[in-house]
Amino acid sequence: MDLLIKVIVLGLLQGVAELFPVSSLGHTVIVPGILDWGNLVTRESFLPIVVTLHLGTAVALLFFYWRDWVALVRAFFKTAAARRLDADPQGKTIWLLIVGTIPVGLLGLLLEKPVERVFFANPVPLLPAAFLFLNGAILLGAERLRQRQEPRGVDRVKQESAFLRIDDMNFAQAFFIGLAQAAALIPGISRSGVTMAASMRAKLSHEEALRFTFLLATPVIGAAALLEVPKLLHVDRATQIAAVVGFFVALAAAWLSVRFLTRYFQIGRLTPFAYYCLGAGLLSFLFFLPLALGAYTLPW
Repeated sequence: MDLLIKVIVLGLLQGVAELFPVSSLGHTVIVPGILDWGNLVTRESFLPIVVTLHLGTAVALLFFYWRDWVALVRAFFKTAAARRLDADPQGKTIWLLIVGTIPVGLLGLLLEKPVERVFFANPVPLLPAAFLFLNGAILLGAERLRQRQEPRGVDRVKQESAFLRIDDMNFAQAFFIGLAQAAALIPGISRSGVTMAASMRAKLSHEEALRFTFLLATPVIGAAALLEVPKLLHVDRATQIAAVVGFFVALAAAWLSVRFLTRYFQIGRLTPFAYYCLGAGLLSFLFFLPLALGAYTLPW
């Protein structure tokens, strides 16, 4: 029961923090560190559990964007058969997504084990706290740069309309965005945050940057699940049940999160999330620093 409650808490965190630009993986190691759940973080089944929670988020995104994915899959086959991007209205979009998936896929395979050794072997998540602070700085920098590019003297709707749509990007920009997304392998760096920041650098509007971010994240998270989730077949029944419950909790939380964010970023900014990450990262770092130095232990 203790494990089940912990996984439910992590499922809620995952479903919200994966889509909000505040780093689900960072919160998944920082919160257990604050609550002294070090035995959970360092156990062999922790990463497969986390990836199962990620899978819940991917399924929520797939459900939310199912019409887009039907059109994109159809476009893939039509453009591949015709060997022309203009063979389908979504022809360029699907190939932009494919190009954007390549760098994060390759780096994920290469860096999975080193990241796991560095960030999941230590029950004191000092580094994730530092990277959460860095994530806030990235978001704030991206938003400040965008504000300099916005036309003056018009309302937010007109400001957003001055920027590009997904199909206006080139393939080099899509590759760069995918490369930026790979930074989310580091706990504390938000997948949605850095992908949105890179998309905004490519002159996409906030709304289009969010859509490209979520479309790009879906196959990446799904592929990671295919590699990690089968490891749960070799753990005890209680862990398997907890992972399944966490999957559905993350799915529900992610569904509500994506509905909120798609409305928010029609006119909203990254700034509130940036300040949250800066504050939470700094406070977490100061909290964990004495623990990392062995100055004291948690009283609970």
